Order: sequence, then structure tokens, then C-alpha cells
Amino acid sequence: MGKKRQVGSALAVALALSACVPMAVSADAVETKGAFLRLLLQQASVKPDPSGRSPYVDVPARSTLWGYVHKAIELGLVKADTAKRFGTGDPLTAAQAAEMAAKLYHMNLGTVSPVAWAREEGLMTEAGPMTVSQATAFLNGLRQLAKAVGPIPGSWMLSSTERQEFLEALQNSRQAPFIQFTATVNEAFKVELAPALQSQPGIQSELNQLDQALNKNVFQMTLSAQQMRTGSQVYAVAEATDHMGAKTSTAQEVDDDGVLYLQTNGSGWTNVTHAEGASAQYVPEWQGVFTNVTWAGQNGGLDVFHAQLNPAAMARIANALGQMGATNASAQSDAQIFGHVPGQVVIEIDRSSGAPRIADLAVSYDIPLSESALVSTFGKDGAKMIRSFDVLISEKAVYQYQPLVPTLPPGLHLSDWPTSAGVGGGTAGNTTGNATGNATGNATGNATGNATGNATGNATGNATGNAL
Repeated sequence: MGKKRQVGSALAVALALSACVPMAVSADAVETKGAFLRLLLQQASVKPDPSGRSPYVDVPARSTLWGYVHKAIELGLVKADTAKRFGTGDPLTAAQAAEMAAKLYHMNLGTVSPVAWAREEGLMTEAGPMTVSQATAFLNGLRQLAKAVGPIPGSWMLSSTERQEFLEALQNSRQAPFIQFTATVNEAFKVELAPALQSQPGIQSELNQLDQALNKNVFQMTLSAQQMRTGSQVYAVAEATDHMGAKTSTAQEVDDDGVLYLQTNGSGWTNVTHAEGASAQYVPEWQGVFTNVTWAGQNGGLDVFHAQLNPAAMARIANALGQMGATNASAQSDAQIFGHVPGQVVIEIDRSSGAPRIADLAVSYDIPLSESALVSTFGKDGAKMIRSFDVLISEKAVYQYQPLVPTLPPGLHLSDWPTSAGVGGGTAGNTTGNATGNATGNATGNATGNATGNATGNATGNATGNAL
């Protein structure tokens, strides 16, 4: 009896220790859940968490695998088989592998299951248990896909051809030797009263009066820009007109190959190179601006993509506006707004020239005012009457790529301004974005007092202009 008990104890110890010692396995052996977890986290550079006590008999805390199991559970990637057994030696199924990867990378796959998505992407072919070689191939493919998705984070639903088209369109549009850009930006408000007030007699009439009062002070803007690059020289002209209630402001800016001239509200031209040129470097181009890009079919021969504007990137852009004339308080306010609200984007791409390029773009923001903003705007008693107050921002931008020399505005004479289109080439950079953004910022700078609406409108216009 004593010998049997000793043998049983020794076997239990051996089983526990086996989890601590890596063992060589053949490529055709069935992959285990625990081994795959380790490789998945290592590939994503996620550090293990060996802290705490392991409640699982098959993954003791002294095991090197425990740190990966613990981290995976913390991240919500996987569940244990039971309260006392994790299942580290369970055969890994294709569905489990795809689900862990989807959760780790925060994939938004809509109604598509992770395993169906992985099969569509060619990452796996089988639906049952995976061998070591199949699991390795899946992880290698996932690593390459994650690298490809990097420039447009979260865009897991795009096929490789769709992703390539989208990225090429961004690159081709930014590097175009000639580009003409027009845009309109509009602001509106959406108000919903507290439920207790919605049924009161006459309340709808009062709400209509509030809407009318708000709409008298909405922000509207029209914007146009032209850019030409010939050799290493860049020439750009931007013009912005904004309306804030009965007040109208205008601005024109000319970029004469790095020398910037500004005219506001019909005043004389001023060289603003020193004041504005240095700030342009803080404005990003495409990097990190678009996220969660999806293919949406075709419209009138154009390929349509839906996307979001990354709140973190837009917050950085809003902060950068502070370098272009906005007050620090205004820039910080815009950054806080855009840091929490993703903008929705519809991008239409033209492939008729052979190289995909952006044809038009529509941006929309639905920005709810916080409780503190409601109190500061309407007072405590007024804020209690409002269930929600949203600022709605919409922008429509159209792009063309005709070989045209930017038209120099009246009153500005530059001896080196080109008189013919010539042949452009090379990298166009973000000069049009800078000229557009700076002109917009100067045109709308005087109207920033209109609480959230105007600040949002300015930031949207500037951010889109500089990004695109």
C-alpha cells in the first residue's frame, strides 16, 4: 500500500513538473492550448505575468507557462476549463486560435466569426484541431497581416487587395504633382429634453425656438486649395471663408516654395513664414489618422471605403492647432473633445487613371456635450431640462488632379511664381495641408468664442485639411 501511494505521489509530481520543462514536439503533433498561448503572446511582445498563486493543478505557479496563462486570463483571451484545471494540454482547435488572436488584437469583425475571418484571410484552412506546423503557419501569417494593418489600425476586415488600394490612394493623393481641393464644413445641433418635460404642453414650441436661436449662430465654412510641385519646388494657394451667424471672415494664404503670405478679411498681404512655417512640422499627415477601414462597395464607378478618425490622432492634431494661432485653452478643449469622439469617414477612390487616388471624402462628427458643458452653457437649472445636446459637424471634400498652375490672388506679385504647369514629380509632402490648415485657422480664429460648436468646426476643418 505504501509503495502504491509513493508511486502515485511521484506520478503527480512528474505531471506537475512536466508543465515547467519545454519538450521537443514534431511539426505534425497536435498543438496544445498552453503552448499556443505562449507563442501568441511572445509574438505580440506581451510580457507574461508570473505574479500570484495559480489555482490550476495543470499550471503550477513555478511553471514558466503560468505567467502566460495568467496574462491571457487578465486580457480576457481565454477561459479555464474548470475552476481548478486550466486545460493547458488540451488540443488547440482552429476556432480557439482565431478567437484568441481576435481578442488580443481587438479586432472588430462585425458578424463574422474569428475562424471564418481567418479562413477568408488564408491564415488557416482546417476547422478542427491544429498541428504544431499549422499553428506556426497561422502565427506567421498573423504577424505579417498585423504589420500590413499597422498604417490603418483595426482594419482587419479588408482583403489584401482592398488594403493595398486604400493605402496606395492615400500615398498617391499626397504625392500628386498637382492637386485641387474644395471643401464645405457645416455645424448643426441636436437637442433632446429630459423625459419629464417631453409631454408638457407647449414644450415643443419652446424647443423649436431654442433650435432657431442655436441655428442663428451655427458655423459654416467653405475652403479651397491648389497645389503644384515642379521638381523640388512647391507652390500652393488656399482660401477659406467662414460664417458665424451674421459675421463672415475670410483668409487667403500663399505658399511660395516655403515662403508663406497671408491676407485676412481683405487686408494687405503679410509674410508670415516665421510665425507659421515652424508650426507646420507638428501637423501629421496620414499616420494613424484612419482606423477601422472597411470596404463598402462601389458608387458611380468609385470604390467606397468607410473608416473612423482615430480619436488619439485627432487629439494630437487639435493640440497642434495651438501652434497655429489658437489659444492654449481652445486647443486643450478641442483635444479633450476629439480624444473621446471618433469621427466617421466615407472615402471614395478613383482608379480610372490606373493609380488609385482619393476622389472625395465626407467626415461627420456627433459630439455630445458633457454634463459640465451643459451646466456652463445653460446653468444648473437649464442643464436639468436637457437630456442630451449634440453638436453635429459634417464636411464634404472633393479632390481633382488637373495639371494647373495655382492662381495667384490679386494684390500679391511674386517674381518666381510659375506661369506654366511643367512636369511635376517627387513627393508633394503636406504643403497643401499646411496652407489649407493655416488659412482656415486664421479665417476662423476670431470666432472661437462659440463654445463647443465653433471650436469643433475649426478643429475638424484644420485637421482634415492638414491630414489630407
